[in-house]
Amino acid sequence: MGFKAVILAAGKGTRFKSELPKVLHKVLGKPMLWYVIKAAKEAGAEDVIVVVGHKKELVEEFLKGEYPDVKTVYQEEQLGTGHAVMCGAELLKGYSGKVVVLNGDAPLIRAEDIRAIAQTPGDMVVLTAETDEPTGYGRVVRDGDEVLYIVEEKDATEEEKRIKEVNSGVYAFDCEKLLSTLSLLSNDNAQGEYYLPDLLKIFKEKGYKVVAVKSRDFDSLRGVNNRCELSVVEGILRDRIVRELQLSGVTVHQPQTVYIEPEVKVGRDTEIFGPVYLRGKTEIGEGCYVGPYCDIGDSKIGEGVKVESHCWLRGALLEDGSSVGPFAKLRPGTVLKRGARVGTFVETKNALLEEGAKANHLTYLGDCRVGRETNIGAGTITCNYDGFNKWFTDIGERVFVGSNTLFIAPVKVGDGAITAAGSVITSDVPENALAVARSKQVNYPGKAEVIREKARKKKEGRS
Repeated sequence: MGFKAVILAAGKGTRFKSELPKVLHKVLGKPMLWYVIKAAKEAGAEDVIVVVGHKKELVEEFLKGEYPDVKTVYQEEQLGTGHAVMCGAELLKGYSGKVVVLNGDAPLIRAEDIRAIAQTPGDMVVLTAETDEPTGYGRVVRDGDEVLYIVEEKDATEEEKRIKEVNSGVYAFDCEKLLSTLSLLSNDNAQGEYYLPDLLKIFKEKGYKVVAVKSRDFDSLRGVNNRCELSVVEGILRDRIVRELQLSGVTVHQPQTVYIEPEVKVGRDTEIFGPVYLRGKTEIGEGCYVGPYCDIGDSKIGEGVKVESHCWLRGALLEDGSSVGPFAKLRPGTVLKRGARVGTFVETKNALLEEGAKANHLTYLGDCRVGRETNIGAGTITCNYDGFNKWFTDIGERVFVGSNTLFIAPVKVGDGAITAAGSVITSDVPENALAVARSKQVNYPGKAEVIREKARKKKEGRS
């Protein structure tokens, strides 16, 4: 059963003390609004309408990139939740199904809760939850499934304050009944605003059916009003993600120190050691090892890959059985084929290492190809930038690159070649050739002592 979702996202969020609209503040790398739209879509929303207001162009820019099919309506003045829904009424005309109203600053909302209120029979369905600390929430007074009324804490009696079931601010309405009653809302209150919960009384007076659906998780109701609450929500979401991974067969050590964003995927029998940061659309295969203090973003890692501690990866592709680190930096465009290895203090960028190739330490490989079974010695640099343009270095198969070799790109090294340590390679090296490119060494016997004596006299003269 489909439904339409209206998400309220027009507020400024004054308590955030920020120029950024409230709903664009991020939780685990994604704006709060992203989670609400995702949950609505997963629940089966056939249409999503976002009510925008403060700095609407920023919200619309985000939507264009992440959810281009979502519609927006503009609430020029923020005159309450009821007024926000009024702004979207034109897009709801002629629809006879359910309309679910959600809050853009509640990123923990679960798809199952949205689906439940959308599918529950009733003209108005209120999502509720129980908590041992209901202070600050409106209490739900009901008779069985039927909601009698919702009372705000400031208006509640002592008996009503003892009620533990609270209102989430999330509702599902029969669309036709919603549209016919919105005009009956009054702004005769201290704030001069139109409040959506006031529809409950109007629905009851008209004899419409108002029911409640209780969520199994109070946290899913949490809204975010400041940065303190933002961090609390992020912690809850992190725990959810880690728990889901653990239950799917992933071992997570020190889970309280692990940061994993919602689009990350991790295969079974992989071990993750915190602290660790897994960001963006990173995918990690089965049977991998990710050591502590790694920061991996938008990378794809195959099966049986080992990422040692203190590694930084962005936009990298690591095929099955490859390994990285410790203390390695893999920048976008890095590809490690099966069994390739990048070791300690190695940086790569737009670099392809073929099967079995290895660069074990102290090396920069940029804009290059390293052939199968080639060994890159310590201190090797592909000098890819001349100050104006980037140039490519092509190193063949089974090449032995001596320590401190500099490749002045563009240059090509044939299969089976050897470069002598300390060489500066400025032209192509044929297959199976030995390339030696060093300046001639000249020894001056006793000269070192002469230099030290001159230095000593100069120092004495100054003193």
